[in-house]
Amino acid sequence: MYVLDYHQQVKRINQMIPLRKNDKTFEVYYHDPQSGELWKSFFPYGKKKSNSPKLLRPEPLPSNLEHQLELCLNSGNLADAEGLGIEYSLSPEKWEYLLNLLDENRKNYTRAGFFTFLNKLGVKDPDKTIEALHIDFNSASISREKLITLRKKAKKLWFKKLIGL
Repeated sequence: MYVLDYHQQVKRINQMIPLRKNDKTFEVYYHDPQSGELWKSFFPYGKKKSNSPKLLRPEPLPSNLEHQLELCLNSGNLADAEGLGIEYSLSPEKWEYLLNLLDENRKNYTRAGFFTFLNKLGVKDPDKTIEALHIDFNSASISREKLITLRKKAKKLWFKKLIGL
């Protein structure tokens, strides 16, 4: 689903037809003539973070967040869990809902996909993530206290999955 490796991205993009390019958001949409799928290439952090990863994935993602987690964390390809984690690291307001879904369904996900997603989500070290994204707490939709609570919850989830609870 997600393609993170630069060489694989170039190889895949060379097989597709560019449809639309947005220089402000760094998004490019492609059509794959072999499968008929629409693909999106983008830098999720844009100009907010230097050396940010470029993601390539089919568009659109399933609208149901639970289904997205199921697909990406169980795909067997850690790039899927990593890509989804990177995308949602930009939305701290969704972290609580994501952690609740992970807690409810943690036994349904592979251990490697689960840990990779949590690592890339940035909730285990929210100060570093918020700093990298240049988010101002005065205008942010989430408070510092809430981030501390979410960090504790993420660490508990990590431990529960580690010992198999």
